[in-house]
Amino acid sequence: MISDELHDVTAQRANGLLDRRLTVLETRFDTTLTMLPNKADLSDLKAELKADIHGEAAHLSKWMAVTAITMVIGFSGMILTVLSRLPHA
Repeated sequence: MISDELHDVTAQRANGLLDRRLTVLETRFDTTLTMLPNKADLSDLKAELKADIHGEAAHLSKWMAVTAITMVIGFSGMILTVLSRLPHA
């Protein structure tokens, strides 16, 4: 009889430990799931990123245009300087 009683006590302790561990895991999962973004959050983020990308693309396009104009003006100035320094025939 004693071994059966010990077996029952051990089984009850194991069940108690498993229940406690399961409760801890469920709490962690419930906490984690509330932190995950939903579909509306992701669509808002997507719209915000699109706006940022288009804004940066416009900014880079302006810089590229200004750089190209500056290069043309600079090369034109160099060519005019070289031509003015050549001996006239």
